[in-house]
Amino acid sequence: MRITEDIFWAHLQCTTKSYLKAFGAIGEQRAFTEWEGQLVEDFQRSFCHQLRSNYPEDAYTVGSSLPQALRQQCALVFDCVVQTPELQSSIPLLERVSSSATVPYNLYIPVRFLPKEKLTPHDKLLLAFDALVLSAIMSQAPPFGKIIHGSAYTVAKIPLEAWIVSAQAVVGTIATQHATSMPPPLVLNKHCAACEFQERCRQMARETDDLSLLARMTDKEIKKQHRKGIFSVTQLSYTFRARRKPKRLAAKPAPYSHALKALAIRERMIYIAGTPDLKLQGTPVYFDVEGIPDRDFYYLIGLQVQSSDASVQHSLWANDRSEEQQIWEAFLHLVATIDHPQLIFYGSYETTFLKRMQERYGEAPAYPGFVDQLIATSVNILSVIYAQIYFPTYSNGLKEIARYLGFQWSESGASGLSAIMWRSQWEVLKESRFQQQLTLYNAEDCAALQRITECVSALAVKAELPPSAQRIADENVKIAWAREPLPETSRGDWGTPQFFHPDFAYMNKCAYFDYQREKVFIRTSGNIKKAQARIVRTKNNRKVKVHLSSPK
Repeated sequence: MRITEDIFWAHLQCTTKSYLKAFGAIGEQRAFTEWEGQLVEDFQRSFCHQLRSNYPEDAYTVGSSLPQALRQQCALVFDCVVQTPELQSSIPLLERVSSSATVPYNLYIPVRFLPKEKLTPHDKLLLAFDALVLSAIMSQAPPFGKIIHGSAYTVAKIPLEAWIVSAQAVVGTIATQHATSMPPPLVLNKHCAACEFQERCRQMARETDDLSLLARMTDKEIKKQHRKGIFSVTQLSYTFRARRKPKRLAAKPAPYSHALKALAIRERMIYIAGTPDLKLQGTPVYFDVEGIPDRDFYYLIGLQVQSSDASVQHSLWANDRSEEQQIWEAFLHLVATIDHPQLIFYGSYETTFLKRMQERYGEAPAYPGFVDQLIATSVNILSVIYAQIYFPTYSNGLKEIARYLGFQWSESGASGLSAIMWRSQWEVLKESRFQQQLTLYNAEDCAALQRITECVSALAVKAELPPSAQRIADENVKIAWAREPLPETSRGDWGTPQFFHPDFAYMNKCAYFDYQREKVFIRTSGNIKKAQARIVRTKNNRKVKVHLSSPK
């Protein structure tokens, strides 16, 4: 089976996706994936059209094979498919490099196009894959390649020697995977949100109750649990045991417990571990920012101010980078008019925003030290939840917890990826509906944050009360305390094991009996241990007597 650049790129994101693509599986088309592909295509077309205008027609060729381009000695080869029996790559552009001190003879280097501003190691590995295929045709690997990226068409010259070695290792892994024809273990990861096979894989994971459903579990932790014979979330939930903290560690925060998260999911109950510390003082301001991480650009600031009688939503919009400072200053002026404001947000994104804006534009002259005060008094609800409150959700994401608490978004599939796509579409088409979608999405994020904050506040109050399963006021959810001893789990809770052969059942029964007789009872009873020692001494004495009485 031939490895293409599409299969190679998919493997960098997810081994399951690579396997499915290699064997011809077709996933569900997703709006974000289609938009991302169209964005790359438009960016490449625009640059190549401009590039061709600088060359005479006989200096470049479009869509020809590499051998033909080598014969014609073209300066540029657009949309060239390079292939060997094992590898194939559709390279957007090949550029002919004249011989020099670093390049001993004329050869072609691969060029790729990316509209984003920042490059990742995966982007460089894909360029190295192009070079790997070229080296098989030209018997010489290109020493470097180029990536044209960003709105300014920045040219990044990438040395490829080390990256080609890494690309060869990836190709070897893919080839081994294809040779066995066995699908790789299913593991959900961050790429699932943008993958066309998301529904298929998540459904399979739910059917098997796979550990990768727990968003915070790393591959290393999953493998560790597998070595213990734990393969499902339900199995993991039975491993949780409430333990009392030593006095010397009383002040130290408890580590995050995957087992307790699994228990909360199994019991459909919120578990409180320790005492969540949530101090709400002054006027709560629910705060959410939308930006484009790739460009370090913030274009929308949402504020929901909660007063005694009502809540007011404010949305500050920037059309481009030049208006970023304006919405920052408007934000400071707006918050300064609130009586004892306390910013409440979810995650570290908003904290980063405050610090970057302070460095980038400073503070308003009328409010010296105001930003530092806002940061000092702000509350990150996610940090209050982490390792303290375990909701029966597979992740601690804002969307998942808010939906568990009954909140719904107007757009059923609304997410951070959707917001990035809507902003890009607004920048291209300038249609007001995309701005309205983003403003509504941001406002609903603020409202969801308020719902979670009120729930966490109620849980923090109840954590001070005597532990018992209760219902939160106005919420149809049950809570319990992780510090309570859990009821003893009987052997029947695990179900009756089914064996391939009846003899295996008998062996298992005997093994369980021997374990109880030889391990548990001896360890827990001093009298039995002494009796066992006497039996051993008697046996040894008999052996000695037999040995002495035997003839020489």
